[in-house]
Amino acid sequence: MNLIELSPEGNFESWEISRLKELRAEEFSKELGQSMLYENDEFRLWDITLKHKERLTFRRVVNDFSYTCITDGFGVIHLGNGKIQFGQFKKGDICSFNMKENEELILDVENTGLGILKFIVTELKLK
Repeated sequence: MNLIELSPEGNFESWEISRLKELRAEEFSKELGQSMLYENDEFRLWDITLKHKERLTFRRVVNDFSYTCITDGFGVIHLGNGKIQFGQFKKGDICSFNMKENEELILDVENTGLGILKFIVTELKLK
C-alpha cells in the first residue's frame, strides 16, 4: 500500500463543499463497512466493496481495527482533520490502527480506480 498526502492536516480549502458539509454535520456512521460479515464478543468482520467512483461515507472509528486489501486499486481518503490521502492498494496489503483511549478517527474512502476496490475490515471490540 502506498499513501500519498494530497492535502495536509488542517487544510480544508481543497475539499468539495458537499463533503465539507457532510463532515460538519457530524452524522457519522459507526459501522466500519457496508455490511457486517461476522460478529462475536471480541470482534466484528466487515466488508467494503466499492465500484468505480463509489464512496463509503464518513465513519467514526473508536476501536482498534485493521483492513486487508482484497483487490488492487486506487482510492482517496478524507480524514476529519482535513488531511486527504491518495492510496494505491495492492491485494494482500494489511494496515492496522491502534486507537488510544478517547481517540477517534473520522474518515471516508472513495474508489478512484476503474475496477472494484474491496477490503475486509476487522474491528476489535475491546472498548
